[in-house]
Amino acid sequence: MKKKFLALAAILVAGVTSLHAENGMFSGFLPENWTADVVASMKYTRHYYNNWSEDGTNTSVWLFRYDADVQGNWKYANWRNLINLAWGQNYTKGNGTRKSEDKIFWESTVDFNLFKYVKPYLGGRFESQFMKGYTYDDEGNRTPISSFMDPAYVTQFAGLAYVPNDMFSQRLAFANRMTISDWYGFADDPDTKKREGFRDEPGLESITEFKYGFMDIASFKSRLWAFVNFEGVEEIDGRWENTLAVMLTPFIEISIGVELFYDKDLDEDMQYKDSMLFGLTWRWF
Repeated sequence: MKKKFLALAAILVAGVTSLHAENGMFSGFLPENWTADVVASMKYTRHYYNNWSEDGTNTSVWLFRYDADVQGNWKYANWRNLINLAWGQNYTKGNGTRKSEDKIFWESTVDFNLFKYVKPYLGGRFESQFMKGYTYDDEGNRTPISSFMDPAYVTQFAGLAYVPNDMFSQRLAFANRMTISDWYGFADDPDTKKREGFRDEPGLESITEFKYGFMDIASFKSRLWAFVNFEGVEEIDGRWENTLAVMLTPFIEISIGVELFYDKDLDEDMQYKDSMLFGLTWRWF
């Protein structure tokens, strides 16, 4: 009896895992002409030591993420909304609590189905953060360097997209990138005496996207963004994001991410970040 029960449980778990990988909890509510990939996740890690003879430091890390890629498809046009939200903190004994990740990203694009693979498109993008960011000196004193809407980036774009299939797309557009920064100088021109809180940069933008699913339980996504304003090639900004996610159970996921970022106005050198996260994941669609 016990063996039969375990076998039945294994079959049910396998079935639920397969169903969860292919469809989210609310997939049945989507209209037929809409597709969606929406995942909310929460990662938490904690280490606490009391009278521990071996080496160890009290730490805790938590991170919330919401990633949505929703698209409506009609005969003459497709409307896509891409939303990425992230907020996390880490605590280390001796350093206190510090921000580990903070992101607001919303991109809305309309593609026009005039040709099979090459599509004119237009849209807009908003980027900022939720909370204040700080730098810390050797004594642990902090100095604010950023906050919500400071900086904020608002971009309008129009161009052509090459979309041969659902896995790959290449976009090239004329773009106007606006930087808003009232207090922390992200929009300021160092060559002028006046302190500016707004900067307008017309230029060219390129976006390359690739995504691939493995065995219904793993997915890889890559997005390479580059922007050059019309002042010259020395004014290139770029961001390359890569994420590999593996569903271990219907609600447990491990993800590995690597990100490269360059913005001359922020730092002369390339910025690099990698992460490996394990925690709860709730797939909506």
